[in-house]
Amino acid sequence: MARTISGHPALRSFDPRLAKRFVPGRPVWFKTHRAYLPLFLRLGVLLDQVEQLKLRNTWSYNYREPRMGSGVSDHAGYAVDCWSDGIGAHTWPSKMPADKAAQISAILEKFKTADGRHVFGWGACNKAPGVIYTGPTYNMTAANDPMHFYIAPGISTKDAAAVCKAMGIQSDGTIK
Repeated sequence: MARTISGHPALRSFDPRLAKRFVPGRPVWFKTHRAYLPLFLRLGVLLDQVEQLKLRNTWSYNYREPRMGSGVSDHAGYAVDCWSDGIGAHTWPSKMPADKAAQISAILEKFKTADGRHVFGWGACNKAPGVIYTGPTYNMTAANDPMHFYIAPGISTKDAAAVCKAMGIQSDGTIK
């Protein structure tokens, strides 16, 4: 089985492990591996508070080659993109204001396993103003892709279930 660039099993469009749901309170949806979908939905709720998510510039599942590198993109079940035509645009210098980068960094820091591993990787370059996230980020300015959020390497479906339980995240992305 093919693997994504983060090492997860790449899912084809007909894979029963894929699921699609709307971000609570928003007219946008994510389609990812069902075990990680509640985490992405919760992330979507929180990211919407930084900058509104819109259908025109938010997407997720797409089995394809990555833009940079080789293999299969994390979009084969393990990534979402937000604000592609605005603060998330794949450009350098970054179009993302430093204050919003800091807000996103703080949100991402909340998603950790019991042993302290970050659940999400972020496509923002760690050299972009305001990016203070201590989890996986990109380190080349040419790769700056702040719209891109993905499941970090080594995060298993069991890890996802445990984080959802610890954070009180329901299957629809709401919290208890």
